[in-house]
Amino acid sequence: KRALNEELQQLNKEVTAHKTVLSEQIRSAYSLGQQQNLKLLLNQEDPAQVGRSQEYFNYFNRSRTEQIEKFLTSIDQKNEVETKLEQTLDAHKKLLKAYKEKTRKRQKQRQLRKSLLTELGNKIENQENTLTSLENSRGRIENLLKSLGELLADIPSNPAENTPFKSLKGKLPWPTKGKFLSRFGQSKRHGDLKWNGILIKSNYGTPVRVISHGRVAFSDWLQGFGFIIIIDHGDGYMTLYGNSETLLKKTGEWVRAGEIIATAGDSGGQPQSGVYFEIRSRGKPINPKKWCSSSVKHASS
Repeated sequence: KRALNEELQQLNKEVTAHKTVLSEQIRSAYSLGQQQNLKLLLNQEDPAQVGRSQEYFNYFNRSRTEQIEKFLTSIDQKNEVETKLEQTLDAHKKLLKAYKEKTRKRQKQRQLRKSLLTELGNKIENQENTLTSLENSRGRIENLLKSLGELLADIPSNPAENTPFKSLKGKLPWPTKGKFLSRFGQSKRHGDLKWNGILIKSNYGTPVRVISHGRVAFSDWLQGFGFIIIIDHGDGYMTLYGNSETLLKKTGEWVRAGEIIATAGDSGGQPQSGVYFEIRSRGKPINPKKWCSSSVKHASS
């Protein structure tokens, strides 16, 4: 671009110079009165002088013709350089436009990457908080069950119910009907924690029934489980019913198999309503699917 500008400036100077020369020649021709050859011959007395004038006149015409040709050539060169310069400017404009577009896309990608990193950081922080909450919830339920086991160890079973819980393995109904949203032993989305029970999908307010006779050992709110009711079935066996909407039994009450003890809900932070159900043997979680069957009906349903 710089070289073309310099060349264009040089051609402009040449065109200006040619214009000056042509102007001087035109003035000279005018001063001669544009005399024809015959008129010059008749006005001269000296034949030698006539010959010199004729030669000068021919030289003047040749020089003027050469200057005109140079002038036209300079004009053509100037036009050619201007065309090249315009093409170069157009090419530079396109390159500048492409560079700006590329820069804009790069900035947009940086902003998107920054936004994704921020979002990822927030997700990691939320997951860490959730993992901490889950670990704390697990610790709370473990401590609660341990305390309940110690408190209930010396309490005699209900004399009206003589069937040991252990003998009912595989013959018990589920606390409510519904799709399993989580299964025993399945990994949770956060950390290495696993489900100690089964989350059963159920509409709000659906009755939750106790699977076997026993005594209410706990009926209250517990962080991570929401409204939860724990039934002691004797011999170290307990069942847990969490995420309830309402609790219908109080601590210390005896319940019969199939009796409604709560209603389904989403307390405890669940994204949808249902019942969280566990079976424990001396504080340790056991697989409810080995104890409950969909083919078994509740006695009082």
